[in-house]
Amino acid sequence: MLFGLSWKIWINFIGFNLIWVLSIFSGNESVLWVLLLLLLHFLVISKPFVELSVVLATALIGYSVDCLLTLSGVFRFEQVQGITPVWLILLWIGFCSTLRHSLSFFSEKYLVASVAGAIAGSITYLSAAHFGAVELPLSPVVSVAVLASVWAFLFPALLWISFELSKVMSKRLCL
Repeated sequence: MLFGLSWKIWINFIGFNLIWVLSIFSGNESVLWVLLLLLLHFLVISKPFVELSVVLATALIGYSVDCLLTLSGVFRFEQVQGITPVWLILLWIGFCSTLRHSLSFFSEKYLVASVAGAIAGSITYLSAAHFGAVELPLSPVVSVAVLASVWAFLFPALLWISFELSKVMSKRLCL
């Protein structure tokens, strides 16, 4: 254990950050590597079918929010056929694979999760824009205000959904 966290938590945290870096810096060229990292996650997780159900459901919600933000002009992606690039879908799957693991600290601490989501969510998108993965055509102040507002609600909602859905799926799959 390092800093009181198990090695599984650290691997989950590092794995997602690797997915983020690959996605932001290599875009769709990173898809194969990201898929490999996601496959490894589902192979080592203790309840892979529950995890897959939870991750795909929450990733669909998060990705849908990003699609709405793209359609409303908050984001713009270059050279994309469709609404968003493929790497963004995989990035959402990667992020949602952390909700019950390296981000589980925030479960049932919804006010803390809301503040953390507002801060980290907006910083993440600003960083992605800085590195050229996405354009934020609105002013920086408006972009941060919109992203912070969205993530103040989205992060705790995804945490709650992931934990509640995992309970339901565990019962249904008798796991």
